Amino acid sequence: MTMKWSLQQLHKHNGRPFSFSENLNFEEEINGISDILGISEVEVSGVGQNVGADDFEFDLHIKTVLTLEDARTLDSVPYPIDIRVREVFSPDPKHADAYFVEKNTIDLRPLVWECILLEKPMRVVKEEITGN
Repeated sequence: MTMKWSLQQLHKHNGRPFSFSENLNFEEEINGISDILGISEVEVSGVGQNVGADDFEFDLHIKTVLTLEDARTLDSVPYPIDIRVREVFSPDPKHADAYFVEKNTIDLRPLVWECILLEKPMRVVKEEITGN
């Protein structure tokens, strides 16, 4: 499973919510990002549902641990991420609040990566995370 569906596959659920769960690897994506030293397997689970015509809403739960560099000591610091996200996908370019569906395919992987990057702090200090 790749967290990628065609609209035809999604319409087979006849508007009923459907669940999914997958572990994703983003090791390749962190290459070239100097302040991310590592990333654990990303656990993604959620529910998708048709919310009108070819619009689909996805409620995602994303969990991973980034290994970041302490801003003071340069030590490795584990930074857990545990977020919930709700997004709509639509093939209608006029739907301003939705991700655009290209080639009749919804791919959640880029959204998951974007959410992880948005959660990454600009800088991290070990004592602030652990309270030591």
